[in-house]
Amino acid sequence: MVAKTLLNEIIQFANQKNFAKAESLRAELIKAAPTAVMEIVKSGEIIEQKKTESMDPRIIKPWADLFNKLNTSEASAFYYALKAFTVKPSQPVFQQGSCDNRLYFIQSGSLKLKYFDYGLKKNVTITTLRKGDIAGVESFFTFTNHTTNLVAAEESIIIYLDKQAYQKILTTHHAIESKLFNYCESKKINYFQNAAETPARRAHERYKTNLQGQAQRMDPNGNLLKEISDIRVADLSSGGMSYLVNNLQIGEAAHLHNSRVQITAMYQKYSLSYELKKVGKVVSLKFYPHGECSVHIQFEEPLNESTVMEIAKHTDVTAYLDLFV
Repeated sequence: MVAKTLLNEIIQFANQKNFAKAESLRAELIKAAPTAVMEIVKSGEIIEQKKTESMDPRIIKPWADLFNKLNTSEASAFYYALKAFTVKPSQPVFQQGSCDNRLYFIQSGSLKLKYFDYGLKKNVTITTLRKGDIAGVESFFTFTNHTTNLVAAEESIIIYLDKQAYQKILTTHHAIESKLFNYCESKKINYFQNAAETPARRAHERYKTNLQGQAQRMDPNGNLLKEISDIRVADLSSGGMSYLVNNLQIGEAAHLHNSRVQITAMYQKYSLSYELKKVGKVVSLKFYPHGECSVHIQFEEPLNESTVMEIAKHTDVTAYLDLFV
């Protein structure tokens, strides 16, 4: 009796497109009558059916190739996690150096994607984003600040996926992660392939390295914490560096992001050892398959370019690097 009553209420709210209430009642049904398998299954099918019927084709059409990669259940979960807002001409959506947790889908209008070139000391336009384009990929999928500015050229409607909503749908639809990531990466690559040639965005030349070392985080007062991690330094410049670390957890990465960095390095030049000490900040982290993560650091004071080249030149010699993060 309870199961049938709840099922009827679920159907009523699903028909009214009040899916939050319908799903809440379904959770109540599962808890109150766990043996009412027929009602539980039927309620889920009805909610899913009504959700699919209520999806607006006008919203889906610009990203039809993305939705085609999702099955019906995934597409529905993804669609109802999206929210929309409008930006006016010259209004920024996000700014270089800022950090947010949104993936942006351009529904209408046009926006300029720019970055500040430190060599030219001015903003440089990378490309113009229009209906069907995506922005914020880099910061959404990694722990990093925006490396570009996105500013509306005309009134535009933007649909966005919040990181918290994204994590929620992944708990029941794991396959969305790889499908969405691969789609966004392909779109991002196209932006830069189609953009006009622009000067390099890096303020300093980077050099590949292969140094073994350790990392240790600092607290807000500048005191070194006890935990130490083994790392491998992947590249180095006078402005910063990146290193690779294995088995870093999401929570650890969140704490590491934007923390100050004290670096003490010992590297070899032929038979002589040299010490290097620097202070910087963790500006981004990116996860790779098989448990590896790259950590990117910006120095507070630039490192002498000749020292950087010297270290890079002798990375084939056994070198040791202590990083205190």
